[in-house]
Amino acid sequence: MMKKIMPDMLDELTELFIDTFNAPPWNDMWSTETARKRLRDIIRMPNFFGAAEYRDDRLAGLIMGHGEYSYDGMHFQILEFCVANDMKGQGIGGEMLKEFIDYLDRKGVTSVYLLTMRGAASEDFYASQGFDTVEDMCVMSRHKA
Repeated sequence: MMKKIMPDMLDELTELFIDTFNAPPWNDMWSTETARKRLRDIIRMPNFFGAAEYRDDRLAGLIMGHGEYSYDGMHFQILEFCVANDMKGQGIGGEMLKEFIDYLDRKGVTSVYLLTMRGAASEDFYASQGFDTVEDMCVMSRHKA
């Protein structure tokens, strides 16, 4: 069952986020404090929307992001999306993404985009869900030395 994300869900969302992204293939190093700040900041964004998936009263996944206006309408960027590690491979992610995008379509969103790791299972997953790798775009980054 999908449920709209509300600020009072932050502790539960933070725990799932850390468990997911500190594990392979990402192997991030989120602390409770940094993960909580990340999710809180996303929830506070203009045009935020997020949904949490529950299975047997347990948080199974989250998907969240924000919309921004462009010349051709509202574009929505998925900023975070994960499924509990022990629930992967059960079709939960595909169901969540479909329901989420159906909702965005009903709201008139013209484009949905996201960033993910190239070559990882996540790129294959998104391709199977109808997303295309954008060949003429690149992500650039600069880190403090």
